[in-house]
Amino acid sequence: MVKQMRWMAVLLIVLVAGYFINSFQQGKYNASSDRIFNIDQSDIFSLEISKDNESVKLSFDGESWEILDHDSLTVKVNTINSFFTTILTLEKTSLVSKNPANWHKFMVDDSSGAKLKFLDYENKVLSEVVVGRSNAEWSSSNIRIGDQPEVYHTSENISWQINPSPTYWGEVCLLYTSDAADEGLGVDLGGRRII
Repeated sequence: MVKQMRWMAVLLIVLVAGYFINSFQQGKYNASSDRIFNIDQSDIFSLEISKDNESVKLSFDGESWEILDHDSLTVKVNTINSFFTTILTLEKTSLVSKNPANWHKFMVDDSSGAKLKFLDYENKVLSEVVVGRSNAEWSSSNIRIGDQPEVYHTSENISWQINPSPTYWGEVCLLYTSDAADEGLGVDLGGRRII
């Protein structure tokens, strides 16, 4: 009976040691700093988003945002506010890969990922990431930060917000006027004109 108790004690010690070794190994795959962007929104004066052959650049003049090279569009305030609320609180949850050869698999390489760049008032890069859809989890995205080789899952799915289409960020601004002096401009709305 004493011999059986010794074997059980040894087995218990081996199992506990195996548990701690496994926990230590798994701990290497957790992100050491959870927050992705360590910048303040007040420091951001422009942002660039590009994917494939499409890109958009938004600029902040201190009071309002504008879409560069798209004079007919006005930035949707709710869209830009929602974007910053989500993006600046975004966290990385787990390490997916450290191998740059896997970037294409996780959609964070230069050809398949969407690039997001924040710039300050001097047009210097504050932060740059590449975002890709996660095939493993619908509630998160894959993200690669700057030139680092690591790919992480994010705390939220942001793939849909990293949209390079100008019409996602802006809407056509219609100006109304009651002056119908210039008949060549706009559309008549019963005394008011859209120009």
